[in-house]
Order: sequence, then C-alpha cells, then structure tokens
Amino acid sequence: MAERQSSQRDGRTPPPRADTPLVDMAALGARLRQLRQWKRYSQATLAQRAGVDVMVVSRLERQHKPRLEVETAAKLAQVFTWTLDQFCGRVPAPTIPEPPPPAPTLPPDMPAWLAGGLPSTTEDRQLAAHILVWRAKGASWREIATRLAAWGVKPLGARTWSRDQVQLCCGRYARNTKKGKADLLREYGFVAEARQLMARRVR
Repeated sequence: MAERQSSQRDGRTPPPRADTPLVDMAALGARLRQLRQWKRYSQATLAQRAGVDVMVVSRLERQHKPRLEVETAAKLAQVFTWTLDQFCGRVPAPTIPEPPPPAPTLPPDMPAWLAGGLPSTTEDRQLAAHILVWRAKGASWREIATRLAAWGVKPLGARTWSRDQVQLCCGRYARNTKKGKADLLREYGFVAEARQLMARRVR
C-alpha cells in the first residue's frame, strides 16, 4: 500500500496487480469475429488456415474461453497479418473495415441444367449436391424449397417441395453422414466445400 501511494505521489503509474489480466478476452473474441467476417471466412475456414481446432474459434467468439495459449493466438493473428500484440489488444491495430455484403445463398436464376426438371435420379443426385452447397452458404431448407418451387422444378416422386422433401433429396444420396455428404460434393466438383465440411467438428 505504501509503495502504491508513493508511486501516485511521484506521478508514476503503479505496476499492475498480479491477478489483473493483460488481455481482455471478451474484446479479443469480438475482434476475432470482426476480422473473420471482414475476410468472409467461416469459422471452419479460419480454423483450417490457422491450423487450430474450429472449437477454439467458436469458443473465443462466444466468449466462452477464459484464456488462450500464445502459440494459438499467434497462429490466428498471422492469418490476418497482424502482430500478436495487435491481435491481443496490447498495442494500436489497423481499423477493421466493415464486412462486405453477404454473398447470395441461392442463385437468383434457375441453373441451366435444371431447365429439364428432374426426370431421373441423375438430375436429382446433382440437385442434392447443389443443395449441400446452398446450405453451406447459409440457405435454410425452407428457403431452398421455396426457390425450387418458384423455378417450377417438381421434386422426384412428390408433388411439391417442402422442407422435409429437400432434406429427403439430400438424404437419398448423402446417407445423412458427413462422409457421404463430402463424397457427393466431390463428385460434382465442390472440392473446397467438401474439405470445409470434413474439417468441421460435429457438435
């Protein structure tokens, strides 16, 4: 106490208490989310680029992680070409630009290959792969059903599209497993989407 009072009288900044955290983890989590959204990375993409577990990114952004290893923080900072001190809020950092407008989750116009409808399982299987891509971009099952109905595409073996019908279309070919979905995505050239799917941890 006497030392602190002496420091205040001398105009010196008293040393921080030993139990005072040097890094504001809540601010770090908010900063990480801003950076990720600015780069338009999903949590899985950021985790893959940094070489960390996707749950680390998730817990940081939800402020459920009370501390962070230096090595992990350095890996995350490196993705955005920030220094460790900038990332942790210890020194001033560049202003984070506003994130760009989100990319459309569904194509505005019907893909040309759907013009002939779904006469067989060949086209139905291709649609299932595209549904997985649209889902990865953020489209809901119901939004996909509404868009397919608006395009005039009739579901295979049913009268109308519904949330359940869209899920059934995917389930027929993806077997409702992560590996099945990834295999279907790769079959139609969606290699990056398949890689992101396999990197995502099931919660």
